[in-house]
Amino acid sequence: MVGLKDEIKTLAEAIERESVLIHKDALIEAYRDIHKIAKFGIEKLIKKAAEYGGKKGAKTLKEKYGIYTDRLDEALEVLTILAESSRMINIFEYDIDRNEIKVQGSILVEAIQRSDKPVCQPMAGFFKGFLSEFLEKNYDVEEVMCQAQGYEHCVFKIKPKGAKK
Repeated sequence: MVGLKDEIKTLAEAIERESVLIHKDALIEAYRDIHKIAKFGIEKLIKKAAEYGGKKGAKTLKEKYGIYTDRLDEALEVLTILAESSRMINIFEYDIDRNEIKVQGSILVEAIQRSDKPVCQPMAGFFKGFLSEFLEKNYDVEEVMCQAQGYEHCVFKIKPKGAKK
């Protein structure tokens, strides 16, 4: 990737052009309603749809804006910009040595607030789709801790799966 700092402006412009404004409260209410019927299997469909959105976003960045990398740390830096620009979360951090993403202030947690299990699986799906497409390698991303469970951060484990076909 040609100088990450130089790409940030291009990325910010891409986010503006490629994104759709959706009222935050509407998203929170919709996710709260969906979470109520999650036991019927819809949660997996939502995660898969978010994964598709992540793939589409990565493909757009590569094809339309020429933003490329083959390094996980640089892809996570791009994902940081996307995540924080989306206003879907307040803080996005990553630890490349631990293959972890930490998130605070997810609107998904805001919607559910308290749960025995993680509630940000759609976000994990988006991260998985984005990283797999952007780096052209298969990754799995799972939320292992969630603020809705009482933890300080939502924590997502990144697991490389080898070369993408």
